[in-house]
Amino acid sequence: MRLPIILQVLLIAFLHYNGFHIAVVEGAFSAIVESGEEHCYNVIAPAGVKSTINGNFDILDDDEDPDPIGVVLYDSKMTPVWRSKREAQEGTFSITGEGKYELCIQNGSMGSDDYVAEKDGIDREVGFAIRVVPPMRGIEGAAGPEDRLTSHLIELSEKLMEGLDTMTDHQEYMRERENRHTVLADSTFNRVVEWTFLEAVVLVLISCGQVLYLKKFFEQRRYL
Repeated sequence: MRLPIILQVLLIAFLHYNGFHIAVVEGAFSAIVESGEEHCYNVIAPAGVKSTINGNFDILDDDEDPDPIGVVLYDSKMTPVWRSKREAQEGTFSITGEGKYELCIQNGSMGSDDYVAEKDGIDREVGFAIRVVPPMRGIEGAAGPEDRLTSHLIELSEKLMEGLDTMTDHQEYMRERENRHTVLADSTFNRVVEWTFLEAVVLVLISCGQVLYLKKFFEQRRYL
C-alpha cells in the first residue's frame, strides 16, 4: 500500500538527514485538476548535497486539448527552474539542487503572465512523478584513468536509472488509461444492455397490443 505523497516526502527527508541514502519517491501519481485551478506538490532535497530532482508528467485525457495545462517546477525562492512546453501532452525534467522544490500543475490561465491557454471549463486528469535522488558515492578526487572510468560509469548508471524510472511512470500512466477505458467500456455495455432490454419490453407490449387488436377485430367480423 502506498503512503500519501506528503508522508513519503517527510519520511524520505528524515532518512536522508539521518544518514540513510535511498532513492526517493517511488511510483507515479495522478490528480484531477479542475478548470481554472492549480495543484502544487512539495519535495525537500537534503541540505548540503547536490541531489538530482527529476520527474515527468502526462495528461491522461487524450481526447482533450492539452493547451490549458501548464506544469512548472519552482525552487525555494519560488523561481521557475523548469516549465513544460505549451500544448505539450507530456514532458520530463531533471535538475540538480538542494532544499525545497514545488511542482505546480495548472489547468487554464490564472493571470496575465501565464503562458497557457484560457480555462475552458473542462477538468483534466494529469499523471505526474517527482523524485529526489541523492548522488551516488563515487571516487573522490579521482585522478587515474581507472578512477575516471569508474566515475563515468556511475554517472551513466544514474542516467540509466532515471530513464528506467521514467519508463515505469509511463507504464503506470498507461495502466491508468486502460482502467479509464475499461470503466467507459463497462458503462457503455451496461447502457446497451439496458436499452436492449427496454426495447425488448416495448416490442413485447406492442406485439401483445396487436394480438389483442386483431382478436377483437375478428370477433367483431364474426358477429357481423
